[in-house]
Amino acid sequence: MAFRHNQAVEICKKEGGFQRTYYAATILAAIGRTRYLVRYESRFSEDRTRLLTEAVDESDIRPCPPSVPYTGFQVPDRVDAYVDEAWRVGSIARKVDPNYYVKLDSTGNEEHCPSHKIRLHLELEDGRWIYYRPRNDAAVEASTSRPPNDSGQASTSGEPRSDAADQASTK
Repeated sequence: MAFRHNQAVEICKKEGGFQRTYYAATILAAIGRTRYLVRYESRFSEDRTRLLTEAVDESDIRPCPPSVPYTGFQVPDRVDAYVDEAWRVGSIARKVDPNYYVKLDSTGNEEHCPSHKIRLHLELEDGRWIYYRPRNDAAVEASTSRPPNDSGQASTSGEPRSDAADQASTK
């Protein structure tokens, strides 16, 4: 996938403690055919004086997911929780109105999260954003025009996102 200068993206390295953790970043330049120079939005240099800039493999970069209107989270929905300046993949463990506890995949810890710091976890497959429902293992294509299941009403919070397909469809 080709990325362009100043494009907002997310970085998810496949190594160490970064697995299943998405950091917001901006593409600064292409380096050859398979690497990009990025500047993180919330990670800093070792001396903490400037935002971290580094070369990243294309396989660790994805476009920002679409903003999908949805707040009707239930146990065990797959979500991203904004914890420690990054989106971390996990599952809804329990709800304590109006907040949630999310069990993070990376640590196994449960994190207390207000609803505006939770979004549906979407996977990019063949250029389409997919949400996998844990209750029946059905895949649903994400849409910005309606929620991916029947119980959503409002919008999750997050950075502005790229467009998704016009309709949701079960695979």
